[in-house]
Amino acid sequence: MTFPVIYLLHGKGGSPSGSVLQLEHELRPMLPAVEFLRPLLPHSNSQLPAEDSVEILRKMNPPHGSLMIGISLGGLVAAKLQEDGRDDLAVISISSPTWADGVALQLRPSHRTAFYSSRDDVIADRVADWPRLADAYDLPWLTHDTDLHKLRLARLIAARATGRDLDRVVQDFKSC
Repeated sequence: MTFPVIYLLHGKGGSPSGSVLQLEHELRPMLPAVEFLRPLLPHSNSQLPAEDSVEILRKMNPPHGSLMIGISLGGLVAAKLQEDGRDDLAVISISSPTWADGVALQLRPSHRTAFYSSRDDVIADRVADWPRLADAYDLPWLTHDTDLHKLRLARLIAARATGRDLDRVVQDFKSC
């Protein structure tokens, strides 16, 4: 797979210079020919609804076939954009709920992957539907503090982005 652009989307109350920047630093050596974008989304203000971020992403009009990687609420809004008519996009949701702030996922488009932990106390009550909505990976070691797992996450993302066997990479982490 080749993606013209990879968008890295921050979580609620976050910013483009937080966890998504750390993730970009890990991904750059693994995906050197890719352009990375880290937009500031309205949900950086935790008082603004997630729907505002979905609308801003829609107005950005990402290039056809882009990859959107979102952490927490960033993953949810990317997945919502995808199911609201942008099924050309690939989405990877990391530690994301399947519903929050008036946004809820309902469909399973192709090219959607979710990495989460059902043990994550921030989202545990909102992840049960991931297996119905995406290629879902419940990773017991993943916590909501994704900075602690940025290298592992980057390896999983790079595997997905390059078409490698993601199940094998996940198995490798289980044996560690």
